[in-house]
Amino acid sequence: MTLADVAAAAGVHASTVSRALSRPDLVNARTLARVTDAVERLGYVPNRAARQLAGGPTQTLAMLVPDITNPFFSGVVQAAQRRAHADGRLVLLADTAQDAATEIEAVRSLAPNVDGLVLCAPVAPTAAVVQAAVGRPVVFVNRRARAVASVVIDPEATVARALDHLGALGHERIAALLGPPGYWSSKQRERALRRHAGVVLVAPTEPTFDGGRQTLRAVVAAQVTAVVAFNDLMALGLIAAANEAGLDVPGELSVVGADGVTLGAMTRPPLTTVAVDLEQLGDAAMTLLVAGIDGAPAGSGDRGDRTDRLPRVERTIAPQLVVRGSTAAAR
Repeated sequence: MTLADVAAAAGVHASTVSRALSRPDLVNARTLARVTDAVERLGYVPNRAARQLAGGPTQTLAMLVPDITNPFFSGVVQAAQRRAHADGRLVLLADTAQDAATEIEAVRSLAPNVDGLVLCAPVAPTAAVVQAAVGRPVVFVNRRARAVASVVIDPEATVARALDHLGALGHERIAALLGPPGYWSSKQRERALRRHAGVVLVAPTEPTFDGGRQTLRAVVAAQVTAVVAFNDLMALGLIAAANEAGLDVPGELSVVGADGVTLGAMTRPPLTTVAVDLEQLGDAAMTLLVAGIDGAPAGSGDRGDRTDRLPRVERTIAPQLVVRGSTAAAR
């Protein structure tokens, strides 16, 4: 089934069908209804490769994440996919393994085949990312940058929610498990943590379950009564290690995570966390990207420097404390 077949069935020119599929806002309602009806009756599916060869939009987007096994990133991707699907767009996914070189190579490989990219917790330099994107719009998740639109979780609020909760429970000496030094959010939280007295910083580890397990020795040596972890996976790993060592959580050690992944509610004890709405985060990132793409100049098919057309905006999402069983009053 071709575009010409749809045009013949709808009684319009092929260019009208193309415009109705790519920019329906430019087609009058009656004509759009005829084209839509013909598409549905004939079962026409646009050829994305042909669109790309013609220099037009591919209706395909890319998302890059540092660790697809982390339920935080999979939750963000799922929300972004729902938003993209509602607009008739396909999302390609790449795992960059928290490596700057892999990240740049993925951007360079994907950019010519997509209309825009979302990078979650990117670690490569902003200038290198923008250059590799060859003019495609880019949105960062959890990293601020002057040249790129972004959606971030308020890092200072994340720290404040956790420490205020533990302080109210009487904890005066608290350990903080830092995240990877390459993450923007990790740097911002460390800066906020250093402003609080009584907080012992524990050297950065992998932001994984095993990374959290490996911090137990340092936590015990710090002689603290509570811990704030960089993310929920690290918090759950620490709790598992504490249980195996015979250390009672929360009786002897209170633990707070950050992210709000569903897994945290399924453990014993269930995890107290500073949670963010992953649906809101993924939807906001994709909304910014689509706005940048749709705002690009139409015409000859040259996709040009769309990065310059992306709104220089930032959305900051406030996290919320979710109190569960992993925290209790200090002894």
